[in-house]
Amino acid sequence: MAPTGTDAVAATPDVVAELFDAYAPVVYRYARARLSEADAQDVVAEVFVIAWRRREEQVDHPAAWLLAVARRVMANQFRARDRQLALVGRLAGRRPAADDDETELTHELDLLRRALARLRPADREVVELLAAAELTTAEVAAVLGCTAAAAATRVHRARQRLARAYEAVEGR
Repeated sequence: MAPTGTDAVAATPDVVAELFDAYAPVVYRYARARLSEADAQDVVAEVFVIAWRRREEQVDHPAAWLLAVARRVMANQFRARDRQLALVGRLAGRRPAADDDETELTHELDLLRRALARLRPADREVVELLAAAELTTAEVAAVLGCTAAAAATRVHRARQRLARAYEAVEGR
């Protein structure tokens, strides 16, 4: 990220360090207004990794550019969180509420991990293909190298076993 104009030169580690010193607090405050302290710190770190990688680009307004990068990084975090909530909801057999907080998400993900750990590797693979990779039963059959009917049977059984494992770790 080099300055523009007639004095444009490739950014050196010193230039990126100067940008960090000048703008990291601004980026942090922007992220912190929307995220937890730890997540805001992660955003700052990722923004300046991106700035380092793209240091050859010409930028007119470094603060605006860095904040735009931060905005995209946070959007990616929010999308990832939404995918996690949706995955938990699909695997738990319910739709996630729009107002689930991070504590609930963490608890649900922990239960899900523990339930998945109870499954046989073959069942875990089927569940991961269905939920995490978002494949259809026909696509699962292609990945596993079996017929669609065999895949449907494996999907059905894996879902049943996951439901029982989830109930077991949940203490129902």
